[in-house]
Amino acid sequence: MREKRWLALGLTAAVTAGMLSACGQEANPGTTGTEKPETEKTETEGQDQDEEDRTAGEKPYEGTELTFWMQSYGNDPSNQTKAMDKVTADFFEKTGIQVNYVINDWSSANQKLTLACTGGEAPDVGDVFFTNSFVEMSSEEYGLMEINDVIEELGGEETWYSAGKDEACVDGGWYGVPWRFDTRALIYNTEDFEEAGITKAPETWEELIETAEKLTKTDESGNITHAGLAWYSDMGRYDQSWFSMLAQCGGKMMSEDFSEFTFDSEEGKKSLQFLSDCINKYNICNSSVDASYDALTEFMGGNVSMVFGGAADNRTSILSSAPQMEGKFAAAPLPTATGAENENHAIAFSAPIAVFKTTEYPEAAKEWVKYFCSEEVQLYLSKQLSLLNSNVNVMKDSYFTEDAWLNAYVETSKRSQAGDMPLTTWSQLDAWPDGPIPKMCSEVVNGTDIDSAIEKCMKGLQEIGF
Repeated sequence: MREKRWLALGLTAAVTAGMLSACGQEANPGTTGTEKPETEKTETEGQDQDEEDRTAGEKPYEGTELTFWMQSYGNDPSNQTKAMDKVTADFFEKTGIQVNYVINDWSSANQKLTLACTGGEAPDVGDVFFTNSFVEMSSEEYGLMEINDVIEELGGEETWYSAGKDEACVDGGWYGVPWRFDTRALIYNTEDFEEAGITKAPETWEELIETAEKLTKTDESGNITHAGLAWYSDMGRYDQSWFSMLAQCGGKMMSEDFSEFTFDSEEGKKSLQFLSDCINKYNICNSSVDASYDALTEFMGGNVSMVFGGAADNRTSILSSAPQMEGKFAAAPLPTATGAENENHAIAFSAPIAVFKTTEYPEAAKEWVKYFCSEEVQLYLSKQLSLLNSNVNVMKDSYFTEDAWLNAYVETSKRSQAGDMPLTTWSQLDAWPDGPIPKMCSEVVNGTDIDSAIEKCMKGLQEIGF
């Protein structure tokens, strides 16, 4: 999610698409509309009519050219190119502003955005993440621009899920408009459920264990030959699965003011114990510390019945890579520890569209942000790119609510909490594989005492700082 992690951040080439030519100057805001035949009118009426005529045909930023950076989304790059060609063409028709978009690979995105915030090449508008970190490294001249006025024009902070605000708002200032959204759900094989006589997805941890036990198969030595459950742990990492477990038992990663980490609580210990027990005690889940293990691949190969923490766009991957699975899998909100009201289903991630301080045309850039983040365009892009959305009203559309798969993610979104903490050093604290948090999770799975693992992690967090 993001696809964060979604985020394997390093260096590869960026893909440039849809580059269209236009003149590069911002037009005079005083552009007039088409002249109309004169009729006899009073001086005041004439002034009013002139104003109406001017406004009706006005494109105050016509001739402006903007650069927009975004990351790649979906399995088919051509879908994103077609979608962005349409969106930018429609915006040009509406405003006369030419938007040249560049699709950056995820592995180069972090470095490119870091340079953009510290004096290097920068777009006018960008699709960003780790907003708090980028705001911290920004200066008076470079980096992300505060755009509280845009937020108000788009309806205010209630327009987006809380995870969207957590990502885009820093110390009371909004540095972007939330758009794409990611949360996690339980993916399960409906054929396996039917064969085992299971009629519904588990809703609590106890039900999850019972269901997985019915679905797990082992050999004479007790080795799993078919796992009832797998953590969504690509690259052998467990931290994101654990983040959801912490939420599911009512725990929090940090205090409300983000001044201290609080997972050395009973909820924190309980969630880490559950992570370990499913592998080491109940024997329903393969250990996947090996970086070559991929839960979704195992699910598509028929070796796993349930995946804990699957993403909404996994459906596209499954149907593309394992067409034999069509009609044989479904999604449901992740189970909570006991079903209590204070327990959330999962974590969620959001990402904003930001304006950079180095743009020569801030008002035109804001017009692009408002258009791109409008409900109509966001719904269109959600459909074309197989993305969830941070806008509450967009997620209420029948496209999401009447699709059983997507609706599982809609319901999860209503009871989710932020996965990324708004800290400038978060990318270091949660870095794979040696960041304190991922390392703690791996050590617990490998049998390290939970209290000792938490203590070591807390020390590592303090050494890095936050």
